[in-house]
Amino acid sequence: MKVKRFVVPSMQVGLKQIGAALGPGAVILSNKKLASGLEIVAGVDEAELAEYQASQPTAADPQAIIKASGERNGSSKLDPASMQHLLEALAPQTRAAFAGTEAAPAPVAPERTEAAASALSRPVPAATRPEQPEPVPVERWGADHQARREAAGERSADDKQWVRVMREEIDSLRQLLIQQTEHLQSVTPSAMSPQRERLEARLQTLGLSAPVQRSLLRQFDSETSLDINWRRVMGRLAAGMTAPVFDPVVQGGHIALCGPTGAGKTTTLAKLAARYVKHHGSAGIAIVSTDFFQMGAQDALANIARILGVHFVGLQEDESLTEVLAGLSDRNLVLIDSSGSREALAHWRKQVIDTGLDQRLQTVMVLPATAHADGISQYINGFPGRRIDGVVVTKLDEAPCFGGIFDAILRHRWPLWYTTDGQNIPADIALGDPVSLVKRLVKGLSETKTKLAYAS
Repeated sequence: MKVKRFVVPSMQVGLKQIGAALGPGAVILSNKKLASGLEIVAGVDEAELAEYQASQPTAADPQAIIKASGERNGSSKLDPASMQHLLEALAPQTRAAFAGTEAAPAPVAPERTEAAASALSRPVPAATRPEQPEPVPVERWGADHQARREAAGERSADDKQWVRVMREEIDSLRQLLIQQTEHLQSVTPSAMSPQRERLEARLQTLGLSAPVQRSLLRQFDSETSLDINWRRVMGRLAAGMTAPVFDPVVQGGHIALCGPTGAGKTTTLAKLAARYVKHHGSAGIAIVSTDFFQMGAQDALANIARILGVHFVGLQEDESLTEVLAGLSDRNLVLIDSSGSREALAHWRKQVIDTGLDQRLQTVMVLPATAHADGISQYINGFPGRRIDGVVVTKLDEAPCFGGIFDAILRHRWPLWYTTDGQNIPADIALGDPVSLVKRLVKGLSETKTKLAYAS
């Protein structure tokens, strides 16, 4: 194998130099960042290198070019006598070529005027006259021309077919080269460092999606230690989320809890209701359940409302949510429970979105920490309406690594209202705190590593 070392300012320049020096079969063996640039060690099989060099056009020898030019410049010139014999030998052909044309007489010597006049006055022999083509009839010319056009049209159609196929192949190769070039431009020396690979492994263990990982590692510093880079990455994750300054439930209003099936909406609603009753009493609050799709869902919430002493309304299929809320206008806070099934989402669109009621509701998305990012994204894409005022993260006690929820929160910039980590009412609920949530995520990573080490 032929091995060669290159020191270049960037990976793109290095790839060009490697291809020019070693050919397309070259393989990058290693790369290292230097103070002056990037050191790349590449190798290629000697047989492939010899074949590549043989296929390259040989450069012209400058000395040979100079030597040949000198020989031409040093060649002997024709003497006047030889030139005269040459002109006399070419005279018949010259007269035949210029027969019948009129040209302005050139000034000549007086002694040669008579000889030139007598030579030009002699008739040109018939053998030296150029043959004139026989005129072709118009009808035959048109038929022949049409046949030639048809034959040329058939060849042209075949040629166009091949040209189109070749153009498609060239376009596909061009797109492939563009994609590879963009990939190579995005892969910086720091992106291939072992430290960055370790950070990516940690983020994958946390369950963070690929877009979130790329966003967090965008300002990766290869000159900094792994611990400092890790703290910065987690700091960026926390800084990407917001939280309300005041308790949203205390502010009152009509708050609807939505989310996928099994997200813990009913339990979260009970915790919020108990939280409000604990500080403000039960007179100014009401609970409305629109979940008539699941058997016993309204009965469970009615029992909770009875224990808390809160007014409860179980909405039926033929009832209007707008009219129910109008009858509860004297309540400071109305908590609305919903279902996450497909039929429930269609009914929610009919009751809330189509009537414009969503403009008067505060819609809160309840996301379980145990859900995968793809499942959450699928539910959000199918949810009727995009106006989300906040998010509640539930079941933190059941998922040590819950990075799947951050993709939706960061992408849609939803404020973090609350987090829950148990079934106790109203103890296991807290105001949203991005820093505390990220610390809990990091703690879950440590616990996961410990379990994996113990299992191995």
